[in-house]
Amino acid sequence: MTKFFILTLFVTLILTACKTELREEQTGNERKQLAYDTVNTTIIFWDKNSRYPFDSVNYKAATLTQEDLKQLDSLFNICVTGYNNSLPDGHDDYKIDLKSNDYKKQLVAVINSEGEKELWVNCFCNHWNKAWKTEILVVHDGGPCYFNFKINLTRKKIYDLGVNGFA
Repeated sequence: MTKFFILTLFVTLILTACKTELREEQTGNERKQLAYDTVNTTIIFWDKNSRYPFDSVNYKAATLTQEDLKQLDSLFNICVTGYNNSLPDGHDDYKIDLKSNDYKKQLVAVINSEGEKELWVNCFCNHWNKAWKTEILVVHDGGPCYFNFKINLTRKKIYDLGVNGFA
């Protein structure tokens, strides 16, 4: 009986820890629910006063839809594959390894001056505390464990890919 209880508890913990949450976002008078992996992904509301990662003059904060998140998943893989394929032979240490590293993602959404939705994606495989869920993580060096890029979701264009170097 004890083994059954422990097994049941273990399975419950795994299912609870690895689930995709239905997150309710409040934006003005609009309420929406997003389903995404809240263990590895966080959405950070853009603060125009911070001027990072977008220039505050030309952008305003935006919210994400389920379709935006689906589009991100597709473009994310294209971005990483394109980067890895562009590396010269013998530079495997610089490749982004999505299989071996458990990357976390921070997402910041904005609307540009032309009314197009853009997204900054900040990725990292090491973090020090839970502040990464609410504060933008900025790291120097660390190699391909840390990278970020922007996506114009309206045009489906990836740009400004930056992969950290090694110290």
